[in-house]
Amino acid sequence: MQCSVVIPCHNGADLTRRCLASLVAPPARLPAEIVLVDNGSRDDTADLAGLHPTIRVLRLPTNRGFAGGVNAGIRASHGDVVLVLNNDTQAAANLLDELLRRLLASPSIGAVAPVSNHVKGPARLPVGDAGRSADGRAAIAAALAATPPLQDVDTLAGLCLLVRRTTLDRVGLFDERFGHGNYEDDDLCLRLRLHGYRLAIARHAFLHHEGHATFRALGIDLGTELQRRQAQFVAKWRGDPAGRATIAAWRGDLAAAAAAAAEAARIWPLWPDADWHLARWHQANGDRRRAAGCLRRLLEHGPRHSEAAAALAGLLLATDDDPPSTTHYLDRLVRDFPLAPAQQAQLLHDLGVRDFQAGRFGAAREHFLAAGDLLPSATGLQPWLQRCDSALAGTGAAAASTAVLDPDRGEPDPPAPASAPAPAAVSWRAPGRTPR
Repeated sequence: MQCSVVIPCHNGADLTRRCLASLVAPPARLPAEIVLVDNGSRDDTADLAGLHPTIRVLRLPTNRGFAGGVNAGIRASHGDVVLVLNNDTQAAANLLDELLRRLLASPSIGAVAPVSNHVKGPARLPVGDAGRSADGRAAIAAALAATPPLQDVDTLAGLCLLVRRTTLDRVGLFDERFGHGNYEDDDLCLRLRLHGYRLAIARHAFLHHEGHATFRALGIDLGTELQRRQAQFVAKWRGDPAGRATIAAWRGDLAAAAAAAAEAARIWPLWPDADWHLARWHQANGDRRRAAGCLRRLLEHGPRHSEAAAALAGLLLATDDDPPSTTHYLDRLVRDFPLAPAQQAQLLHDLGVRDFQAGRFGAAREHFLAAGDLLPSATGLQPWLQRCDSALAGTGAAAASTAVLDPDRGEPDPPAPASAPAPAAVSWRAPGRTPR
């Protein structure tokens, strides 16, 4: 399957040159073509076609913005799949291979994106500028190879997206009304979700992103631009119940989000996020059974949705109807899902507590130690470890058991810092933005 890379740019030839060099340097997989969309540049961007035979420049007389430039490049390209890429990025050598592997693994996946140092949401990897060099990117990619490879999410950032051409034919290209950029990616992702597609982060693929480059060069105030583009998104989607649910969820209005989601589920039966909104509402109202049902349906659609899986784990721990099944699920969640360290530590702590209460003191100790390894700053683990050691020594099993059951003794604090969310918590806020 042939891949076309589409890179829109307005000036910034030096940044673009580094981006292109990272794409064509061995041992990276070469795309079939790289379409460099020159959005009315006044520097030597047009000369960059000479860097490699796969590169061609599509010159536009004016700056048509991110969406306009991308759409022009997609229309001029020929590949079966299209990689949309910011010009202020540098790719790890395995980027294209990993993105293709994850996209082509299932026809249900509509778009995939890599992890990056400068991106919104769970795709963000806190590595700073370590990926600015080829060696740094290689080291990051090597470390990522030991982690879970895929994560289902609700939206992706447009700085790097791999999509099948047939998918774009079905849902449409980027909406050019979003101007220079921001929220055109949320708009596209919502349309993909309404058609039932999964969105996924390929967590073994790394992309270094300088961030804000085009906006700084154009002298655009980022905060003002974000507010303007969000208002455009709201104006476009508030007439659609799925859009209203999304907007209400950004604002933290669970009731309005759930009401709109219930209506949207009848109009958009393939939209998986209706269950997401309804699950949050049922959970907030104490209806754990219905919340769990919604989360299970969401996970049937996107089996590697870490936030939904963590939320379901919290519900299972709260109900505990089937302790062996719950323990197995939690073990699998910690092992196979890309969770944040605080989430993993919290789950390991909860597993340790369950093991301790069941008299499995050795297993409990291992879980508490693993939680401490993940989050060295965690508090409250040491008392549990002391109780485990006492029980294993055979001198304090009864006292240790009493410590769990006796309300006067209290329970050690969970490992996560006070500011860290519990695994069942799902934050519904307007997405954090990292403008181009």
